Amino acid sequence: MRKIISSFELAGKGLHSGKDCRVKIEPCESEFVLLRSGENEENESEICSLRNSGSARGSDYIFENGERVRTCEHVLSAFAGLGIWRDARITVEGGEMPALDGCAEKITQQILSHSLELEDVDEQTFLRVDSPLIVHDDNNCNRFAAYFPDSSNRLLITCCVSYKIVGSELFDFDCTPENFCGEISRARTFAMLSDIEYLRSHGMALGGSLENAILIDDVKGEILASGGLRWSDEFARHKVLDLIGDLASLGRKLSGHVIAVRAGHELHLKLANLIKQQ
Repeated sequence: MRKIISSFELAGKGLHSGKDCRVKIEPCESEFVLLRSGENEENESEICSLRNSGSARGSDYIFENGERVRTCEHVLSAFAGLGIWRDARITVEGGEMPALDGCAEKITQQILSHSLELEDVDEQTFLRVDSPLIVHDDNNCNRFAAYFPDSSNRLLITCCVSYKIVGSELFDFDCTPENFCGEISRARTFAMLSDIEYLRSHGMALGGSLENAILIDDVKGEILASGGLRWSDEFARHKVLDLIGDLASLGRKLSGHVIAVRAGHELHLKLANLIKQQ
C-alpha cells in the first residue's frame, strides 16, 4: 500500500464533455479515499459511500444532491492499482476527470512521485467474501462478471473481450503495484468508429482523439492507434484497467479472483455493489 504525501494537479479535456477539466490530488486524514466535486465541501464523500452509475462509456459517481463526477475509472484504477485506499482527497473541477492519455500512465507517474510505500499492512484492510458471486447482462447471459473467494491477500483478474476486427482476447492479471505499472497502466481506452457520430450527437466522446484513444474502424477493418498498439492484447488489458478502477468503489483491496467476460462498467459496478451487500 502507498500513502499520498504531497499535492499535485492534472488538467485536460474531459473525454466526453470536451470541456476543460482539472483533478487535484492531496493528502488528508480520512479512513477512505474522498471524492469532491469543485470546491464545495458539501459535495465531498468517501468513494465507497457514493452512488455510482456505469455504462459502456464510463463510470460516474453521484452525490446526494444529484451532482455527478464522470469517467472516474482511470484515476481510481491508478489509486487502487498502486494500493492507495485512504488519507487522500480527489477534487474534480469541470464535472469530469480529464482524459489525459486515455489510460492511467500519467496519473500513475504523478502518484508515484507524490507518495510513499507503506511497509506494514494490516490484513484487516483486505476485503473478503465467503461465497462466489455472479452478475449477468440482463439481455445477454454471455456477458457476465463473477467473484470467487481466495484465502490469500491477492486480487487475481481474468478479462475476456471479443470485438469485430479485434477478435477475442484473454488476459490474466495478478494485481500488484509492480504489475499494474508494467502491464496495465499504459493500456488505452478505445471506441468503434461507427459509434463516434452517435456518441458525439449525444454529448459524448467530444474530447476524444488518437492522442487519448484507440479507434477501431469497423468499416475498413483497421485499427488506428497513435504509435501503434502497445501490446497485441491492449484491448483486454484496458478492460482490466477499467475493472480495477471500478472495484475501487469498494474502498479496500479485494482478496479473490474476479472474472469478467465481455463485461463493461455497468457489470463491473454491479458486481462491486453486490460484494458490498455481502
